[in-house]
Amino acid sequence: MADKHVLVAGGAGVVGRTAIDAFEGAGWNVTTLNRDGTALAKGRHIQADLLDPASLESAADALRGVTHLFYAALKPNADPGVEADENAAMLENLVAALRGSGASLERITFIQGGKVYGAQLGVYRTPAREDDSRHFPPNLYFRHEDFARSLEKDGIRWTALRPDIVIGHSLGSAMNLGNLIGVYGTLCRATGTAFQFPGTETAYRDTLVNVTGADVLRRAALWSVETEADGAFNITNGDIFRWSHVWPRLAAWFDLEVGEPQPISLEQRLHAMRPVWRDLAEKNNLAEADIDRLAPGAFGDFIFNVEADAIFDVTKARRAGLAMDERSDDVLLAHLNDMRRRKLIP
Repeated sequence: MADKHVLVAGGAGVVGRTAIDAFEGAGWNVTTLNRDGTALAKGRHIQADLLDPASLESAADALRGVTHLFYAALKPNADPGVEADENAAMLENLVAALRGSGASLERITFIQGGKVYGAQLGVYRTPAREDDSRHFPPNLYFRHEDFARSLEKDGIRWTALRPDIVIGHSLGSAMNLGNLIGVYGTLCRATGTAFQFPGTETAYRDTLVNVTGADVLRRAALWSVETEADGAFNITNGDIFRWSHVWPRLAAWFDLEVGEPQPISLEQRLHAMRPVWRDLAEKNNLAEADIDRLAPGAFGDFIFNVEADAIFDVTKARRAGLAMDERSDDVLLAHLNDMRRRKLIP
């Protein structure tokens, strides 16, 4: 793959780190790009602010050899209009810099997700299919996709991967459910509390959900470029479940009683438990003493209180040859084991 050179933008998050592992493992030349100067891969790293085109000017030499862009950068904003405008500008600025450098850009693979269907609104048509009607705009993912379509006339192909609730490793991510479960279970054990589902009874027993493990997403990242998969594809582990199916297995992993669903604000309560976590980190020589960097609670406050089915139809990707055959409870347990191996939880 010496002639294939991928730029991974937004490599510090769960998705970006997964993509870096996938491409490096397959022998690609990998360059990463982020706002800070922390090297994320074995190859070259570019520090740039994608909202500032001038910050990309000095990177022309590093960009010139890029053949593929894997775009996982995201700038959240509570105002959907501002969020759409800023994120659209970020992708467009980067592509302009790539093309301006003389890069022979063949394909853009970019990340969407449940938000493209309206998951952030709490309800959407399920099982969601890639050709479902869009919800009322604005939406940053609509802007990304429309821009990608505009590049087809210039011979640049595109793939939109649509994972849902990615279970993988990163620090400082606003959406990291696997780490949040690890932190919550650890604190339940430390405080002698049952492993109560921190959402509603309906969300626990009656709602169907799906998640996407890092291994599946890693395969999807490579598959999108190796098979030249054009268009949008839902990506999940391939199964669906209710939290009541998997929660007892998670409780058993922590050696805790399951308890009953009891809605709480994890954002508020984990914030209050910061001194307890710092003490746990010191006593157990953990790698991260800042609970906010491990797992902000706000994402769980949303996910654990969704009371309408939130599932994707993955038939399109399966028909195109992507294997998605994981059990999500196994994926979650493997993530907890990996958190322990990485000294993120005791």
